[in-house]
Amino acid sequence: MNPPTDKLLRPTWVEISLSKLRRNVQRIRELAGARKVMAVIKADAYGHGAVPVAKCLAECGVDWFGVATVEEALELRAAGIQQPVLLLGGLYMSDPAHLIEYRLTPSISSTMRLDTYAECARRYGRPIEFHLKVDSGLGRLGLPHDRVVAFVEHYRELEGLQLKGLFTHLASAEDLVASQTDDQAQHFATALEQLRRLQVEPEWVHVSNSAALLAGRNFPENLVRIGGLVYGYGVPLVVPPGQELPKIPEFEPVLTFKSRIVYMKDVPSGTPLGYGAAFYTRRPSRIATVPVGYADGLSHALSNRGYAIVRGRRARIVGSISMDLSLLDVTDISGTNIGDEVILMGQSDHCSITAIEIAQLLDTVPYEVLCSIGKRVPRIYVE
Repeated sequence: MNPPTDKLLRPTWVEISLSKLRRNVQRIRELAGARKVMAVIKADAYGHGAVPVAKCLAECGVDWFGVATVEEALELRAAGIQQPVLLLGGLYMSDPAHLIEYRLTPSISSTMRLDTYAECARRYGRPIEFHLKVDSGLGRLGLPHDRVVAFVEHYRELEGLQLKGLFTHLASAEDLVASQTDDQAQHFATALEQLRRLQVEPEWVHVSNSAALLAGRNFPENLVRIGGLVYGYGVPLVVPPGQELPKIPEFEPVLTFKSRIVYMKDVPSGTPLGYGAAFYTRRPSRIATVPVGYADGLSHALSNRGYAIVRGRRARIVGSISMDLSLLDVTDISGTNIGDEVILMGQSDHCSITAIEIAQLLDTVPYEVLCSIGKRVPRIYVE
């Protein structure tokens, strides 16, 4: 649903630029070269809206989708998405019948549930394909790289299962100084070679994430697994002193977080603002009230620290951000009035506020900032 923004009952919304999304995918394809592309759209497409984003990416010819949970995968299938879907987090305790019914590919990190999957495949008379995840050094999910032989021995005892992919997850691909990625690449190469010596040849091999793609890392792979760059964000690369950063195309943030001023007041110097009198004006001030708060994804930690854009200029957030409302000091922005558009994250003609900037203020990562935008904020898709 794309209601006109002037018809919203509560004027706080997010705009998603589909044209920027398409351009980002094109740039990813240029960097990927002959490799296929898996778009990671877990966590509601990083807060952008999984179904509309997936439909746009499917039209762009994305080859795979990656999600975290069965629920996320079923949402895509219900929307008519036909591309292969990899469950990056595995199946956990869900019914493996979902894998067959909805054509889902689980990632597997141990032999623990192989017997359950094989029994399900036997019961339905259809094979279950999976990708084996190897822990090469991140330390979360994944088969230890020295357990590959034992895994294959058990896998071969079972019928109805097909090992179709091998992958790992890089911990610090953006860091071109540290040796961790080189170590992980070696562990993964060893695991792949062990499979091949056992005459198991995975159809899909994938290692590169967004940072590795930007850094131009070289892995034995035919598929890249890209999340942040799809939405216009990548982790800054770290290069050795004196070395130039690799030349990479410019990626465009797809999401703009907006609201409107709903109330204005002029207050004297020394006026307390917000819960706990978190801010006192130091001069006669013009204060704007905006219907957006921490329940919408504007972090309370931005109180008295963050900014918004009004009439092409930055306005400071003053006082405590509350659940539904926030205050802006617009004293120095002439002509500001009720109904004016407010950009909380995004770009105007003269300035911008990015998820990276907000993340630095909050000592977090930009992906958390994007994913924090609440469900009650409408997503409006624009060209």
